[in-house]
This record gives sequence, structure tokens and C-alpha cells, in this order.
Amino acid sequence: MMRILHTADIHLGVKLAGLGKAGDKVRSALKATFTEMIDTAISERVDAVVIAGDLLNSNRTSNSLVRFAFSEIERLGDIPCVLLPGTHDCLEEGSVYLSLDDSEIPSNLKIFLDPKKPVFHLEDKGVTFYGLPNMAPRSTMNPIASISRQDHEGKHILLAHGSYMIPDRTAADDHPFGLDDIDNSGFDYIALGHWHSCFELPTTKTKAAYCGSPETLAFDQTGSGHFLIVSLDDQVTIDKRAVGRMHWEEIELSSASFKYTIEVERELQKYIGEHRLLRVKMTGLASTDSLIRFDELYDHLAENFLYLSIVDKTETVPGELRKLNLPRTTILGQFVTQVAEAIEEATDPEEIEILEESLRTGYAMLSGKDLM
Repeated sequence: MMRILHTADIHLGVKLAGLGKAGDKVRSALKATFTEMIDTAISERVDAVVIAGDLLNSNRTSNSLVRFAFSEIERLGDIPCVLLPGTHDCLEEGSVYLSLDDSEIPSNLKIFLDPKKPVFHLEDKGVTFYGLPNMAPRSTMNPIASISRQDHEGKHILLAHGSYMIPDRTAADDHPFGLDDIDNSGFDYIALGHWHSCFELPTTKTKAAYCGSPETLAFDQTGSGHFLIVSLDDQVTIDKRAVGRMHWEEIELSSASFKYTIEVERELQKYIGEHRLLRVKMTGLASTDSLIRFDELYDHLAENFLYLSIVDKTETVPGELRKLNLPRTTILGQFVTQVAEAIEEATDPEEIEILEESLRTGYAMLSGKDLM
């Protein structure tokens, strides 16, 4: 049985604009995660490590970061590592990989540098690896249908960095491929990269999977934070392993549910963590007697998170709406007067609460305020 560690989309050196100093911590976490995957490959004695694109975030990556990545790969010893240039570290002019001397590349690292020679046959391992390097960030080239399996003995594994074609969703120039391309390929396994979510494609003949990014890299990403251990015998089995350290989360809180800063602080304390990036959006209606101080809230909590952002989108309405002397000649004045009278006449506490909320919401809507 053959076992490989499949990873991709590591994006070492990613910029992460907008995170400020927290960006440095995220970049450090990416390096630590890469080291952890190498440690796993060594401890479990996998037969090979495959990186299906975007090891580096760009071709302007520093020499020191490239040396870090290569030194980690070198630690694998006699375990080969097969690397495919992706869309961020593609083989365009100025490519990091094309500028390297042979002496700078670890002896166990195989990089697909020539689209005319997309094959590495490792006879001693009983496996042949295939891969068409991405030549540009965007292309209509199909990275699977454009390559053919050879007749070597052993297992045949293709690395591909591109997008599974979903009608009306996948761009035609995002290195697209379809399920038929996979099933008709003849390979034993296709190691995919480019999409940051980890999932196996619904094929019928050939197993193919996106390993996803080993770390989440944005608030809108889901399903990342993994790598795969793929076992190839009579059948192919995929073992999904969690590795990501960081937790990115966005939450929305209604300001109408809080009056004091300490109340919001207690709610946000539920999310505290040194590897957590939290973006909070405060929305809804708040009365003018609200005592929430957002700058104070941030100062109290920021050091407990890797990154914290609090955005105030609250709309304010007067605290004593029933006492407003609005002209009855306006729709707003008639609405407030009638609802205020209904509140005065009501005796059921639940009914009063509903009317009070209706008064605040109606006032906001008729005043042109944004409720969300």
C-alpha cells in the first residue's frame, strides 16, 4: 500500500491586508502549520508529500521564506516531495522557481518546471507523478484533460491546480475541468489545489479531492484547516486531518439586546482565544439612553484575541418615544400617537413589550433609518 500526504494552498508570505500587526502572527502560524505537516509526514513515514500549488503566496516571496520552506522539505530525507506551481506562484516571468539554482533545491524535491515534461517517474517508490504547472494566474487550460497517463508500473497520481467547473459559478479562465475529465483520466488519484475548502469530488471512477488550505485565510472561508493522508491499494481511501490553528469568525449582535458596555463584553468573552480572529458587527436599534462605549469595549478585549474588529452599525431612536410631541398631520406623528395610546391602555406585560418594540421599529422605518 502507498500513502501520500496531500496539501496545497499554503500561501506562505500572504499579505493579509487590513489585519495590521495581527498579520505577522497569522504568517507565523502558517509556517508553524507547514512544519507540523512535515513532522506528520516524517513520523508516519508516508511514501511521498505532494503540494498541489500555491506553496508560496506570490513570486515576490522573500528569499528567506523560500529557504524556510525548502529546509522543511529537506527534513523529509528520503521521502520525496512533489511540488506543482499554482496560480499565485505560477511559472510567469519572474517566477521564484525559475530563478533557483539546482544547488538551492533539496535533492528530494521535484518541481514541475517544464509543461513539456509533466512527469516524474519514481521507480524505486513504484509511483509516477504528473502535473502541468500553471503558467499564469488565469487560463482556460484544462489541467487534467491536457495530460495523459504513461505505461509505467505502479501507481499514477496527478497534481492539478484549478477549478471544478460548476455552471454559472466557475470562471472560464480559472483553469477549469469537469468530472468527466477526472473519470476518463485513468489516474489512480488526482490531488487538487486552488479551492481552499477540503472536499472530495463526486466522481464515479477516479478519486479526486481538494485538500483545502491548511489554515483559514479570510473571514469568508469555510472548510479549510486540513490536509489529507491518501492511501492507495486496491482501493483509494482519504483520511482528512485537522491542522489549522486559527479560527476566523464573524458575528452580528443587535444593540437593542444590550444597554451597558459590560453586557456586550460578557457576550464577546464567549469567543476569546489567542488564535481567534473575530469581527463583530453591531446592528439594529438602540435608544438614546444606551450606555455602550465601543472604544472602551475594544480596549478591554483586544488583547484576548489574535485580531478583533468591532463595527458599529447601530441606529439610534429616542428613548422616550411616547413623550415626543410630533405633529398629528404627519404619518410618523399619527403612528407614534396611536401606538403610545395603545401602550397606555394595555395591561398585559407581553403585549406592552410587543407594542414598545413596534413603536421603536416603526419610528425607525418611518424616519428612514437602516434596520440592518
